[in-house]
Amino acid sequence: MLRSVLLAFSAVVVVAAIAVGPLGIGTGQAAEDGASVTLESAPEDGVALERGRFGSGRYHVDAPPAVATVGNVTGSPTLRYTVDIPAAGFAVTSRYDLATNHGRLRMGANPATVSPHRIERSSYEGTISVWLRTGDRDRALLQRTVTVEVRE
Repeated sequence: MLRSVLLAFSAVVVVAAIAVGPLGIGTGQAAEDGASVTLESAPEDGVALERGRFGSGRYHVDAPPAVATVGNVTGSPTLRYTVDIPAAGFAVTSRYDLATNHGRLRMGANPATVSPHRIERSSYEGTISVWLRTGDRDRALLQRTVTVEVRE
């Protein structure tokens, strides 16, 4: 009797493992997220913190766009364009869903401002980055150090 119970329990465990495993009805994605992305251009210079003109005194990032060509999209991959200025405690990130952005894509810095109290220099070292996210993985397509000028 005990042997029959153990045998039945083992059979249930094996069937359950197959049902949720790679051969069964698992909850994973039907297709792997992915895209072919060619980075055509990204800022090497011309990046600035520019002071607002309407009395607030706050600064915003002014940066040329990065341009990429996107194709062969499967799933829901994203591109992330970031301008990071660590010494000013400031970063701007723009995200682009590639399921809805095919072909040529111009990526610009999202509007964001930084307090004038954080700006103490006439220029800063910054980083321009472009990242491709597929599934739960990020892959750097570009990480470039740039000089960020402060404009009054």
